[in-house]
Amino acid sequence: MSRFEVGDTVFFAPSTKTNFKCMKASILVTAMAFALTPLASSAEADPDDSEEIFDQMCAGCHGYRGDGGEGHRGGFSPHVGTLADEEYMAQVPDEYLYLIIKKGGAFMGKIATMPAWEKKLTDEQIKGLVKHIRTF
Repeated sequence: MSRFEVGDTVFFAPSTKTNFKCMKASILVTAMAFALTPLASSAEADPDDSEEIFDQMCAGCHGYRGDGGEGHRGGFSPHVGTLADEEYMAQVPDEYLYLIIKKGGAFMGKIATMPAWEKKLTDEQIKGLVKHIRTF
């Protein structure tokens, strides 16, 4: 288990691949923890910047529409189309998306090729990406 803190809240996340049942449990725990300590929302990210950031940094694997299609860079990069799967995404809280973007796939027990963006993007930019993802 990996340990990290957001404010006064401590989170634990699996550091290896987990099955779907464990992923659902981690989503639930993360959502409950964030419900108790909501994210600070100082300045809103510009939606236009969020789309541009997504197109430059995320579309290579997720495609421009989150379906793993157009915009995918090809080669050995994974085709990850789950962002456009409405049924799946309805079960995923914003806080989980925020954490997986910030900390990366391996940290959250998902695909290790999903990079951690915490050193490249601000918290506000990550929140903007979450809002943009919700438009798919």
